[in-house]
Amino acid sequence: MGSSDADGVARALAEAITPDHREHRRKIKDFLTRSELFHARYNIPLASERELALHRLRAVCRTGALSVKDFRTDPTRIFAAHEEVSLCDGSLSTKMTVQFNLFGGTVLRLGTRKHFADLEGASPTPAGDAEPFLDAIDALNAVGCFALTEVGYGNNAVQMRTTAELDIAGDAWIIHTPETAAKKYWITNGACHSQWAVVFARMLVRGTDHGIHAFLCRIRHGDTMAPVAGVGIEDMGHKLGCNGVDNGILSFDHLRVPRDALLDHFTQVDAAGNVTSRIARPRDRFLKVADQLLSGRVCIASMSLTSTKVALAVAIRYSMTRLTVGPTGKSDHPIFGYQLQQRALLPLLARTCCLGFGLNAVKWALGEHMTGRKSDPGIVIKCCVIKPLVAWNCENTASVCRERCGGQGYLSCNMLGRIIGFSHAAITAEGDNAVLMQKVAKELTALQSPTVITGGPKAQGTMEELQKLLELRCTTLHKALRGKMASVKGSRIFEVWMMQESELVQNTAEAFGELFCFGESLDVISSLAGAPKEIMERITKLYALQCIQKHLHWYILQRILSHEKAKQISLQINDLCSQIAPDARTVLDAFEIPAQLLSAPIANDWLKFNEMGTEGEVTSTFVKSNL
Repeated sequence: MGSSDADGVARALAEAITPDHREHRRKIKDFLTRSELFHARYNIPLASERELALHRLRAVCRTGALSVKDFRTDPTRIFAAHEEVSLCDGSLSTKMTVQFNLFGGTVLRLGTRKHFADLEGASPTPAGDAEPFLDAIDALNAVGCFALTEVGYGNNAVQMRTTAELDIAGDAWIIHTPETAAKKYWITNGACHSQWAVVFARMLVRGTDHGIHAFLCRIRHGDTMAPVAGVGIEDMGHKLGCNGVDNGILSFDHLRVPRDALLDHFTQVDAAGNVTSRIARPRDRFLKVADQLLSGRVCIASMSLTSTKVALAVAIRYSMTRLTVGPTGKSDHPIFGYQLQQRALLPLLARTCCLGFGLNAVKWALGEHMTGRKSDPGIVIKCCVIKPLVAWNCENTASVCRERCGGQGYLSCNMLGRIIGFSHAAITAEGDNAVLMQKVAKELTALQSPTVITGGPKAQGTMEELQKLLELRCTTLHKALRGKMASVKGSRIFEVWMMQESELVQNTAEAFGELFCFGESLDVISSLAGAPKEIMERITKLYALQCIQKHLHWYILQRILSHEKAKQISLQINDLCSQIAPDARTVLDAFEIPAQLLSAPIANDWLKFNEMGTEGEVTSTFVKSNL
């Protein structure tokens, strides 16, 4: 394939891999590449790393790359910004997702006109369409955090202990942390930069617990950044990764906030203490006020997908240029030519592409659902399954890429360590992955089992056979889980679900998610033609084969595959890897990662880097030399 042909194929693949907001994405990338503010820096103090992340976010905000108001009109614009900004740094994108999605998005979706005004000066009913507080969020003049998680109730937030009790005489809420286990934990932006917090607490009125609600609270004075009286702030310190994020611990000692601090779109409380709500059950109120976590999961998946693409670009580009021992015994053979390297990296490339197609479908569906253009009854399942699949793939891909790059992968400047650290944050943020998969399986059990296909596949190696194998696993596991749970009642449900069938629960959710992404990949293939279609067909087949190989024992025990057919799976993977290898660079080009942001020396001229004596830092001179 000539260079012009390869460029054309890469463009077609790029439009399939990233089909939405392409001009918007280009502008964000152009901005990130023009300023040295976004050049990678590693060996800097913790305080400097945090300030750097804040300055970067402030610069992004000045471009108008995203607005909290996009959730009203086009949430996919926000998701696109998360993907592109993640090319720079996981700390930057993490602070951004809390500011715009968790904090800003919650104020937007749960608040009312009075909350969109300036609560501390302007009229509570600003003229026309003016929404000064939302504008301040967009401009980063009102930095916020999302105080949901408590140290003792991380995976059972509905049982949180923080209280908000109405003082009717004082027309105020009293926010209080009654015990250590109720401290708000892992609060991004909390340690240093937030002036505001959306605080989740049990709403108490005249001794009645009305369930968990959200309150917009000032936690620092805007001029001095000193904590407001009644607010305790602790710094969580240095972490495994994402140290540009200032995670904090918040506690409240009878903090007084106005009655209007209640984000009251669904539940209102008047000055006399009368409570009215559109949502009858307190537990359902919590599910509604925590609704922004759905888009948060999609934001994290978007950030993780970009990080995965960067890891693959670093490792594969290095593998193509790093020469080692060949047939003659000389160092004249690129390590990417080895089957070992291809088998390690190319299935990850294929999985990343196919999970990306699944994520694209989820982003579009959630955007339509959030704006009310098209309701999707399966949106919770899709959001809850895509985040774990993408985040786990990010961690696994980054770890394998680090290993396959040898000692070079261990250098901070080669970016893989930073991605590994971020991936571990993604795995447990906005819902622990395994817990989210339980949620997926639970939702699936409420659905009627699809018809289970009988009889084993006939044609070997076709897309139809692979689809049938993935469907067989999904439908068989789904039917088995529904059967197990239908046979138990009462207290036995918890015992069976949590103590006896954990593996079946996780496998059912995973099989559904992998089949979903396969189906979305088939839709993409149908939109392509020529060489791009052929490449994507091979990639999708490799993804499916890898899913099947991972559970080959299950297919054999279920007598779906014979031992002879099972042996063919590995051979088919070998064959597809050798077919995809010549086009791997074209697929990487389709990721559209700017050279200035793919600054890892091993992804570029690593010999030149080692001539420069940089002590492990990537200089502007080196970045410019690779353009």
